[in-house]
Amino acid sequence: MNFKDFRKYLALKSKRRYILVLRNRETWEDKFSIILTPLNLLLIMSSIAVLFTMVILLMLTRTPLREYVYGSDSDEAYQLEYLKMNHLKDSLALKFQSVDKERTNLLTILMGRDSIYRNAPKSDTADMSGNYDFDSVSPEEMDLREQLENGDINNMDLVQYTGATLFNPLQGFITDTFNIKKNHFAIDIAAPKNSAVKSVLNGTVILSAWTPENGHTIVIQHLNNFISVYKHNATLFKKEGNYVTAGEAVALVGNTGEWSKGYHLHFELWQNGIPVNPKDFILF
Repeated sequence: MNFKDFRKYLALKSKRRYILVLRNRETWEDKFSIILTPLNLLLIMSSIAVLFTMVILLMLTRTPLREYVYGSDSDEAYQLEYLKMNHLKDSLALKFQSVDKERTNLLTILMGRDSIYRNAPKSDTADMSGNYDFDSVSPEEMDLREQLENGDINNMDLVQYTGATLFNPLQGFITDTFNIKKNHFAIDIAAPKNSAVKSVLNGTVILSAWTPENGHTIVIQHLNNFISVYKHNATLFKKEGNYVTAGEAVALVGNTGEWSKGYHLHFELWQNGIPVNPKDFILF
């Protein structure tokens, strides 16, 4: 067979048509059919091969498989990734320590003890100056602490705190005093962030809410027509209607509200609807 006859043979073969049929085996019904020729069959197979090749190339160039096939461009990529992962590890460790410390502080306060934060507020977080010793405690307060540590604060009798002295709501230093002429019917007590704010007497919470000016505020009604007010707290532990005992933690010291300029407690004491000087009833 010469070349001319071979060409004629190929031309004849390429013009032959075949039918590819998909048929139901049970009913012998034709479900799908397509006419094939050697030429379009070759085109279909070529298209499939090209598409498969493109998918493989994309996987090798646009996915992490590239590093396994071609290797990394340089060691700098590995070093940068290592630094990122190490920084993330350190951040998570610090966050875990902070959360664990806050949890321990809350548990300590709920048990009736002082906050674990014993340092004075930093100058950049409180608008106050001077050197103060938070660890200095008066003899009267030492007696009250001993009574709290040796007894159950949830079962303490109100009679224990009636008379001239009420329970100290917060261990700290006074930054502003009671002054009716200046319309300041309270005592401001600066203390470390998240220190425990305690009820001065047994009583019932009549307000536990947030206000734009005073932040988290809690108000407690006591016997003998006493009302105590605690403002600018970070967190409130009690809701309206809850009964609290003297020395029980009701909030944490914060810096909330537009009128607050640092971590402190704005404490008010009212009797018979009239503001009274807390220093006349509490040994700070």
